[in-house]
Amino acid sequence: MLSQEIADMQHSIYDNLLHRHLQKAFTELRSLTGQLQEWHVDEKLNELETSYRYMIQYMLDGIKDPERAKVYNHLITETYQLTDTVCERLLTRDSMSLYYGKKRYLGNTGKTLAQTFAALDNSVNELALSELIPDSAAIADKRKEVERLAGDFFNHIWTNYPANAEEYATLREALQPHRLPEAVAALSVSALTLNITHCFDDEKIEILIDTYNNHNSDEVQIRALCGVLVALLRYHARMPLYTRLRNRITLLLDDNKFTTDTRNVLFQFIRSRDTEKITRKMNEELLPKMMKISPALYKKIKEDDALSDIESLEHNPEWQELLDNSGISDNLMELNDLQMQGADVFMSTFSHLKGFPFFNDISNWFIPFMPTHTAVTSAIGNEDWSKKFAELLKTSSFLCNSDKYSFCLSLSQVPDSQRQMMATQFRSENIELQDAQKAELLRQSRERENISNRYLQDLYRFNKLFPRRSEFYDLFAMPIEQLLKIDEFAPIMHDEKLLKVLGEYFFKNEYYNDAAYIFVNLSHNNFTDNELYQKTGYCYQSLGNYEEALEYYLKADLIKPDNLWTLRHIAICYRNMKKIEMALDYFLRAKNMAPDNLSVNLNIGHCYLEQKQYDEALKYYFKVDYLDTKGTKARRPIAWCSFLAGKTEQAQRYYQKILADSPTALDYLNAAHVTFAQGNIKDAIDLYIRSIAEDKGNIARFTKNFEQDIPDLIQAGINPDDIHIIYDQIIYQSQAQ
Repeated sequence: MLSQEIADMQHSIYDNLLHRHLQKAFTELRSLTGQLQEWHVDEKLNELETSYRYMIQYMLDGIKDPERAKVYNHLITETYQLTDTVCERLLTRDSMSLYYGKKRYLGNTGKTLAQTFAALDNSVNELALSELIPDSAAIADKRKEVERLAGDFFNHIWTNYPANAEEYATLREALQPHRLPEAVAALSVSALTLNITHCFDDEKIEILIDTYNNHNSDEVQIRALCGVLVALLRYHARMPLYTRLRNRITLLLDDNKFTTDTRNVLFQFIRSRDTEKITRKMNEELLPKMMKISPALYKKIKEDDALSDIESLEHNPEWQELLDNSGISDNLMELNDLQMQGADVFMSTFSHLKGFPFFNDISNWFIPFMPTHTAVTSAIGNEDWSKKFAELLKTSSFLCNSDKYSFCLSLSQVPDSQRQMMATQFRSENIELQDAQKAELLRQSRERENISNRYLQDLYRFNKLFPRRSEFYDLFAMPIEQLLKIDEFAPIMHDEKLLKVLGEYFFKNEYYNDAAYIFVNLSHNNFTDNELYQKTGYCYQSLGNYEEALEYYLKADLIKPDNLWTLRHIAICYRNMKKIEMALDYFLRAKNMAPDNLSVNLNIGHCYLEQKQYDEALKYYFKVDYLDTKGTKARRPIAWCSFLAGKTEQAQRYYQKILADSPTALDYLNAAHVTFAQGNIKDAIDLYIRSIAEDKGNIARFTKNFEQDIPDLIQAGINPDDIHIIYDQIIYQSQAQ
């Protein structure tokens, strides 16, 4: 079987187990075991299916078994595990993915997880001893060896499935407090998280829980917690089968630290969905605007002879005026606000700096930033200024670890002259190192939150930028609604105040599906909250679900009748549902409250137009035309309604105004209809041709719009045969041009 066929079969078995279709799961699993051809695996499957058949027979015989539910869950659990084991062996044999390639390679070396850990532990001790002796070359060599062995240990942990008792013991020992340097322990936790993401292992999840509870490092604790939460998200369907694991998580809920840390991680997980939006804003809005303004800015600089004094730019009011007028200032302020809230605003900047060979090694995507890492010292040197710079970079809470490495590695490509200038500036008073460090100290109270933010950003970059990312499970593609439905998070995430904050966050950022889910849940305990019903309705309306939107708008109207905003949106929903009479009724109610509201009057006109009450429609359109200071909102409705009402001269006057002021392809089409109805065929054809030209020669779209209007042309008294003849002439002329 091909690797994809094995993976598809595995997920099909998972689905059957989720829906408790054990017989189907056994049948599909047997087709996999047939490919493996290992007698003890076949025997295990036969044992499971035989036990299941006995359980069914006992039930049919009317035998009451108080342990039946426990036995049933055990059968499902064992079938999950057997499926994982069989698929792992088949894929280890045949798959060309990075994971299985690495697993086969490590298997061929003959080294066990315990032996790799022993070598790493020995190398760490040797490095500690060498640092007591001032020999930089020897220290650098030892650091390289530790880094290499840490990477090997990472790969062993990542590909370790299924694990035996010795391997579990090695993992527990490695993650004991003070056992390994913080960076190596944190890297090992990330490897364990990747391993669990690849294949479920309840004992490894418990190891992560122990690490969170017992380790002395905040970095290691937070990473372990992220691993636990990743497992809960990835395997939420399996969790009810593991009572011991669920009980351990339940005990953690009594710990305020766990509750706070979990909320921080989940908030950052939720915020990560903004990353693509921020990246688009950078690439599609801010950067194009900056490129566009560059010539004007350069001109200002040149005229002021400010090229030699960059400081003058900071105080140039004309420069600030250019930024304000271009909208760049608003974009920068928005990005700054997002950054202060913990949003990932640097993805766009650093995504192009992940092509260094350093990132070919998967472990380097997860290693905490270390100023002494040989990749850093090789890139920026080992001078005093570079050491201070690296230390400052380490304390920064704004950049995640992989971005810090990217930044340092990019400096290796900077010419020596510019690096010397950078060193000079760094030594000068322009860079207030102490002030920057003090500012970071002010954030120490949020250090655990900063760690979780940086680590989630590291995970996000790996999931989105790693060259072979498609081979890994993308946690960030998971619907947020699924996160909120996980039972283990319920005591944390279902707090009403927290739900309101989340709901407003989703609503503000236009994640209407998630906002609606939360608002609906909140409404169960807030029956009289008019604003909540309004926002829920607005979410569904934005999603195009007008029936659901109407349900909540009507509830809002019952609680607080005659609210103009609510009435308008009820009417809009009815209109989109093609219930024009109901829409008109609510628009008229809204008009009684706001007689001169342009939107309300315009929509009333639209309702009358759809009911073919053209004279009534024109009354409201003319009222809007009178009230509108710009005099443009009602022009098109008046022109078209006049045409439908047979008032072609009036329609022509309005279309003349429309065509004189930035007309669209549809404007030319509609004006041509009026001209055609007046018998001016040549002029009409010219306008039809202009319509096609305005739409960049899209004849297909023109044809669709033209044919849609044929009933109106016939209603205007034009012979149907003439319509088709003129259409053919239009096509002839457009093709000739």
